[in-house]
Amino acid sequence: MIQKELLKMTFTSMFVAMAIILGLITKYVPGLNFEMPQGGSVFGLPMLPLVLIGMLFGVRYGILGGAIYGLVSVLLDGGVYHWVSFFSDYLIAFGVLGLSGMFKGALADRDRFVVAIFVAAFLRYLSHAFFGSIIFAEFAPEGVNPWFYSFVLYNAPYMLSSTVVTVVLGLILRTRILRLAQDFKLMSF
Repeated sequence: MIQKELLKMTFTSMFVAMAIILGLITKYVPGLNFEMPQGGSVFGLPMLPLVLIGMLFGVRYGILGGAIYGLVSVLLDGGVYHWVSFFSDYLIAFGVLGLSGMFKGALADRDRFVVAIFVAAFLRYLSHAFFGSIIFAEFAPEGVNPWFYSFVLYNAPYMLSSTVVTVVLGLILRTRILRLAQDFKLMSF
């Protein structure tokens, strides 16, 4: 039992580290560094390792891994615009990606894999958009409803592109990831 928990913690840490590296790549590599003005990357490469944590080890480890990634992202980003965004844009938004763990066996089934990613990404989108409509209302163009701005004009485009990139990359790598998970006996958890 202790050995399985240690293995889960180790792999969760490795996937979080992979997400951080992918986040840095999308931030600093020319051509991949397209970010929205108040945050949010069009190329959501870090999402794949974060949803994999949930799929492999369950909701608890998935949420924990996502929240840790969010915490490190705050440090790498140099802080937050508003104290509420620390929770809404980092801890909650990345933590909910771990809810991909609600989809047992998603890694082995292509359709469930895609649905798991879309559900987790949609929950992340809701966190960004809901709180963004309150916190970042001042950034809405004059005459544009802050809720419409946050949900439709700001967060929807980058979250949709991020989700599509995650799904495509995930589908390309899914059989290899599944094979590695079986080799390391991660599927038996």
